[in-house]
Order: sequence, then C-alpha cells, then structure tokens
Amino acid sequence: MPQVNCPTLMHYSAAEECLENLAGLGEVVYIGLRGDLTAPMTATDDTYTTPAFKAGKGLYKFDLKEEAQKIAGESQGKRKGYNITGTMVFDGVDKKISKILRALNNLDWFAIFPDPSGDAQILYDPNKKVRIDQGGATTDTGAAAADDRISTVNFIIGPVKYPNLFVTAPSAEGGWDSLLADDGSSE
Repeated sequence: MPQVNCPTLMHYSAAEECLENLAGLGEVVYIGLRGDLTAPMTATDDTYTTPAFKAGKGLYKFDLKEEAQKIAGESQGKRKGYNITGTMVFDGVDKKISKILRALNNLDWFAIFPDPSGDAQILYDPNKKVRIDQGGATTDTGAAAADDRISTVNFIIGPVKYPNLFVTAPSAEGGWDSLLADDGSSE
C-alpha cells in the first residue's frame, strides 16, 4: 500500500483506489490545495471565482454519506466576522482515506460542496488555513479512523466576512469533475 506523502493528495475517484467508497453514496466534496492554484481565488461579496489550477493539478473528489454534509456559519460578535464549520461524513472508509483525513491539518487546503440546486459552498480564504477541528477524524466507535464503517470530519475556517461562502461553478462540460487533478491514468 503506498504511503501518503504530504502535500500530495491521492486521487480517490479512481475505482481501483477505493472501490467501496464509490458505491453510490450520493454526496461529494471536492478538496483542493491552495498551492496548486495558479492564483488565489477572489471574491465579490460572498462568492469566489472558479478555481484555476497549475498544469496537472486540480481538485480531488471524495464520496460522502448521503445527506451527511453540512456547513454552518457562527457569528463571532460585532465586527469580528464568522467562523464557518463544515462536516463531512464518510461511509465505508478504508485505511488510505483514514490516513489522508488525519493528514489534512498538515495541508493548506480548501473544500467545495456542490448543491443539487446549482450553488456550491466553499471553505476558503486566501489568507487563512482551513483546519480540522478537535484533533482530526473520529469514527462511530470513537476510535481512530481506520477501516471503520463511518468517519466524521469537522473542519473550520475563520474569522471570515460572511456566514456562508459560495464559489462560481466551472462552465466546462462535466462541471466540477472537469477540474479534477490528473491521476496519471492518461499516460
């Protein structure tokens, strides 16, 4: 089994990488690394521009437990902005995904949550790091995440200006999948 070497994220949308985690779970999250962007995304009000990536770089797609994702903004008081907390729940987790979840605090990353309505929320700020809250991934047994049926990751960014942040979807055919990182399978 290959080791996870930060800051490289493994490409989990390839069936041979994690067959069980791709079993039609219904929700997805796209994770990107800020260092892979050609330039920081900029925002108008609460909506960021579509991310643009360096050659061969891009988003990484993770399948989530259906309807388990959520993002919530919490006010930090007058003129102090908001903390935005996101929750990802993974079902059918294997050791590779557990390893990457625990490694996320070492990476400068952002997360995009597409919505069936067409909107997409994002946890991103050009100057702030998204961090895993309370030490990392937990499981339904409370043990360290490894081959457990469900792993939950809570992550936070703040303070930011708006309680919800959005991102403009790519206009290319395939939507967010058109921005996936090259996993080397086309070579």
